[in-house]
Amino acid sequence: MSIARLEGYRVLVVEDDYFVAQDLCSILRTSGATVVGPARSVRNGRELANAHRPDCVLLDINLHGEYAFELAEELQMLGVRTVFTTGYDATFIPPRLRTTACLQKPIDTNALIQTIRTRPPGTVQT
Repeated sequence: MSIARLEGYRVLVVEDDYFVAQDLCSILRTSGATVVGPARSVRNGRELANAHRPDCVLLDINLHGEYAFELAEELQMLGVRTVFTTGYDATFIPPRLRTTACLQKPIDTNALIQTIRTRPPGTVQT
């Protein structure tokens, strides 16, 4: 069985756990994506998103005690696909963000790739 490919996708990883970030980056690169980051904080994630305009952002909810909900809203307002990658239950996500894709850790590779591929690279949600 072959894994779906992510050529043409630019994906930003915002994750404060070194090993999780490295695993996600490795999966993405193996699948053909261009990886931005990883960013380890909301601030760094915001900076990289503004500089690189990714197609998709994988966003851990809790980054060293700072919740990433505001960043998720900013990205979505710009039309950037946002995927929460978290150990939290989906009910922890504020109601205004409950339509955001959410993958539970440990992340299933096939689910991750299919979630990213939900929108073609280079397209902006309107």
